[in-house]
Amino acid sequence: MTSTVNLLGLIQGWKFQEKKGSAFYNLFHQLRFQGNMSEVVDFELPFLVRKACFLKNISASKDIWKIKDQLDVYRYKIASKYAINAVEEVCEDYNSVIQIGSNYSISDSESVRKRDVPLFSFHDNNLSSYAKSIPLALRPKEVVSRAYDFEKGVYDSLTRVFTMSKTLRKSFIEDFQLPEEKVVYAGFGSIFPVRDVSKKSYDTRNILFVASHSFKAKGGQDLVKAFKIARKSYPSLTLTLVGKDWGINEPGVSCYGFLDKRNPIDLEIYQKCFEDASIFVLPSYNEAFGEVFIEAMSYGIPCIGTSCGVMPEIIEGNNAGYVVNRGDIESLGRLICDLLSSENELKRLGASGARAVQSEYQWSTVIRRICSEVAAFI
Repeated sequence: MTSTVNLLGLIQGWKFQEKKGSAFYNLFHQLRFQGNMSEVVDFELPFLVRKACFLKNISASKDIWKIKDQLDVYRYKIASKYAINAVEEVCEDYNSVIQIGSNYSISDSESVRKRDVPLFSFHDNNLSSYAKSIPLALRPKEVVSRAYDFEKGVYDSLTRVFTMSKTLRKSFIEDFQLPEEKVVYAGFGSIFPVRDVSKKSYDTRNILFVASHSFKAKGGQDLVKAFKIARKSYPSLTLTLVGKDWGINEPGVSCYGFLDKRNPIDLEIYQKCFEDASIFVLPSYNEAFGEVFIEAMSYGIPCIGTSCGVMPEIIEGNNAGYVVNRGDIESLGRLICDLLSSENELKRLGASGARAVQSEYQWSTVIRRICSEVAAFI
């Protein structure tokens, strides 16, 4: 514990983050448990305000509409006002602030200025990484440019920027021209303890996929097609989809709805899905961090992702599995078959992933890195 650090945590949509047990929820939970966070401040845009912002970006193309809404600087500025108002109401003592994300700014907060406290942020993604996932034909240049300028302003107002991955740290330095010393790799911690995977069996021949939204963008459709290819060679192969009932009616495919990790029964089902899996596959078209890969590695499950974003760092960087090009269904199907044909390879990858979780992906490590940096400025 670093007792001198007393952070104020700022987040938009805390209840949603808590419900899905996100990295942001776990970070703040661990900071509070360690005595390094005085209070979590949550703010939300009122429903009608959020709806008006959404409708303001209307487009004939649903994809462009979604992108314009995601990168709406007008909404960012409104969110900043709500965030500042929320901070102004805080009575608890604090000597530093850490915010989640960069689609709002509190640099104009009178309370923060009077206290003269340093500002920090924690990220799983940034605009540049997100924009790279948008096809050029759908990328509105002016919208992206305005969002970039806003984000850059947020980062310039901060003392340090913490990232969940080394890949993202590199993006902040190269794409936003931030000084290397300003961007700090903090990491991510698994919510599951690493278990002894030496006796794990992979003969269930079960593929696990976890996503609570964006089935197509998460590669769900590609996986179902690749699963059909692999099942020709392995008729007993099964696929378990967790996170939402996607309505997939295919032989060998079972589907669970949303599982709330705060609910003991749901958590037990969720953990059982990992225990029964032979391979974890999430062939996403864009993955900000991919927390679920770390969860799979905790259970000694080899992982398959795609060659975009942070996935090569997490998967191949830890010798925990392999990546394929996004949308390459044939290669995905062949890779699944190749892994199923070698239990020794499954064991090797599974053990390597579990070791990585034990040595690198622990919340105690993340908290130590963050508090060490913050303490230098208070």
